[in-house]
Amino acid sequence: MKKRTKIISYLFLSLSVVSAWSLKAQNTAETSGGVLRLDLKSALNIAHDNNPTLKIADLEIQRVDYSKKETLGNLLPSVSASGQYTNNIMKSVMFMPASMSAAFGGKSYMEIGYKNSYTGTVSAQMPLVNFSLWESIKSKQTDIDLILEKAHSSDIDMTKQVKDAYYSVLLANASLKVLKQSIDNANETLKFTKTAYEHGVTSEYDYLRAQVQVNNLNPTYIQAKNGVELAMLQLKMLLSLPESQEVEVTETLQDYENNVSLLNEFQSNRSLAENTELRQLDLNIASMQHNLKMVKYQHLPSLAAFGQYSYLTQSEDFKISDYKWVSSALVGVTLSIPIFNGNTIINQQKQVEIGLKELQLQRDYVKDGMNLQIESALKSMNAAKEQLAVNKEAIAQAERGYDIAKVRYNTGSGTILELNDSELALTQSRLNYQQALYDYLSAQANYEKVLGR
Repeated sequence: MKKRTKIISYLFLSLSVVSAWSLKAQNTAETSGGVLRLDLKSALNIAHDNNPTLKIADLEIQRVDYSKKETLGNLLPSVSASGQYTNNIMKSVMFMPASMSAAFGGKSYMEIGYKNSYTGTVSAQMPLVNFSLWESIKSKQTDIDLILEKAHSSDIDMTKQVKDAYYSVLLANASLKVLKQSIDNANETLKFTKTAYEHGVTSEYDYLRAQVQVNNLNPTYIQAKNGVELAMLQLKMLLSLPESQEVEVTETLQDYENNVSLLNEFQSNRSLAENTELRQLDLNIASMQHNLKMVKYQHLPSLAAFGQYSYLTQSEDFKISDYKWVSSALVGVTLSIPIFNGNTIINQQKQVEIGLKELQLQRDYVKDGMNLQIESALKSMNAAKEQLAVNKEAIAQAERGYDIAKVRYNTGSGTILELNDSELALTQSRLNYQQALYDYLSAQANYEKVLGR
């Protein structure tokens, strides 16, 4: 009995639920106050529809897309207009040589302009050659790809969590069913023993042992029922379902027995091309490479075109209607050639190069870890597959042993201890089979997560 209690405790030790859980998403589309029937596919659909990380990612993609458009706008001409009024309290002067001062009454300088000055200007500028700007535009697409990959990673993580919670519910249900069968067998034995005792066929000891057997199973059964409730609460929490929502799982662990036949296919596919962590690191490396190019391009010249149109006048009074306005216009190009800036660009480049090496080393380390996870998952699946084969045979043997012990006990040639022992062996073999199947599915979920499925 202690051994059986230990097994059941082990089965439900991993089931934990947050102590305080605020209800979320009361308006889930598939809940209407009745019973919600769930299989794994529908559970994943609900979880993904309610995943706030994916919604945030959609908004982030829009934000980066606008940032990309903003950068593209730098390739277009920038046009601005300005107006200016100047009151020349003291006018500008121009000095003259001594040979000309006699012509101006002996003055060595003369005032220039009028008291009031009005100027309206329209100017435009457009980059023609700017390598850093072009590279910045390319980097924006990498930013969008990185956000998409992060959303994909969130989707994979959510899938793994939902699968784990869903399989835990199936395991809890299967264990509860096995224990229910064990209690039914114990009650049947108690009923037979009671009748036999009342007719003087069996001893009081056998009758007491049958009662103890039933009483010892009840706490384990209650614990199993509690395990089902805890596992279901955890699943509801992941699906953002209200705690009061009644849920019925339509599948059993046995429905996934065929997954074991896919093991050979899994062993032949160990490609990490779709692994989301590696893809994110690759995109971070690509983004860092864009940054490195942008820093290097600061050494290169840049060329920009400009143009300006001005409309201006000057006067000593404010009779605007009598003013004479004149126009001026110019166009040209600006060539900027960096020569020396205190080695700031070189130092920036060194920093980015070191960061790039760090990311590449991190990617190699993560890749080794992913390969190790794949190997571990496949070994766990292999071990679970072998255990399933052994457990199937053990169940058949335990069922046969229980039937023999039951017949022997009912005919008086066996003892109740033999019957209890055979029933315990049958229960353990059934629980072991369910646990092995759960272990296989859990390892498969880990394998699929690493491969980015």
